[in-house]
Amino acid sequence: MCNISCNYGLLSGPDSSKNVLGHYAASLSGHDSGKIYLVIGTGKAKDGAAMLLLSDGKKRPYDKPKAKKLKHAAVLREKDDGIASLLLEGRRVDDSLIVHSLKKVVKDRNCDF
Repeated sequence: MCNISCNYGLLSGPDSSKNVLGHYAASLSGHDSGKIYLVIGTGKAKDGAAMLLLSDGKKRPYDKPKAKKLKHAAVLREKDDGIASLLLEGRRVDDSLIVHSLKKVVKDRNCDF
């Protein structure tokens, strides 16, 4: 479990689902609560709610991301600029890059990865 509010700045407000590619996000609910992911895409749920497409490079690889409603995730201010630029160019991100990026951000923190 990760102490999100103490270790990270959170994006909030109406624009928190925009321009989040490459940002880290923490799951707030479900069996994966507290787990840190990388945001690799966005979308809308059937009910119109904002969705994040999340990857950890392992159980949830780039090709099979976890879809999570924005209200069930905390988008963090920290991001990986290299991965963000690849995603904005529409290029595929290798899972090993995602794993390496997540390992850096959770280093020395009590977070699930």
